[in-house]
Amino acid sequence: MIKQEELVKLLGRDLSPTEIANYDLYLNNAVERLEDLLCIQLCGDEDDRVYETRSGYRTVYVDPFTDIDSVTVDGEEVDSDNYVIKQNNRFFGSWYNIIEFSKKQRCEKITVSANWGFKPLPIDLATLLAKLFAQGSVEQKVDNTVKTKEIEDFKVTYKDGATFEEFTLANSGTIAKYAQCDTGTIRQGRATNYYGRFHTVYN
Repeated sequence: MIKQEELVKLLGRDLSPTEIANYDLYLNNAVERLEDLLCIQLCGDEDDRVYETRSGYRTVYVDPFTDIDSVTVDGEEVDSDNYVIKQNNRFFGSWYNIIEFSKKQRCEKITVSANWGFKPLPIDLATLLAKLFAQGSVEQKVDNTVKTKEIEDFKVTYKDGATFEEFTLANSGTIAKYAQCDTGTIRQGRATNYYGRFHTVYN
């Protein structure tokens, strides 16, 4: 997903000997954490993916993709004129994560064939992945408990590194931009803004 030389540029530092020796392990751990944070599948094969829906839906959130090959509902392929693809609320982008049908669908599952993932990985998401790589490296070798040293009337309190919770809070903006963890209640609907409040409209 990301090469060592790209990671070095994103981190703004050289990798340590330990990070180089364990590069694949640390990177795989970072990717798994990123997928958990975003509630999407970034990696994997190019096989078709199946998504559960509910009867009467029009909109379905799926894993990120760049191009779509086919959408099958109830065993029958849907004509591409009968749906549009979106990146959240945008119709044009380098990647997409929504399929919106022109008519309500009654099947509870759809099958999607697509070019999955981001190509290339957006810079802010790549930076977050690099930070997760570094975070995993730090967690392997430090004690994150709070420590205090006091010399006469001078005292300093510090930690060796941020906890994972602190890390996610510090990067909450990027996580919110790509995460689909909160789409469960509107996964087959659409959010409509009424007087500054969002309501779910199932259609």
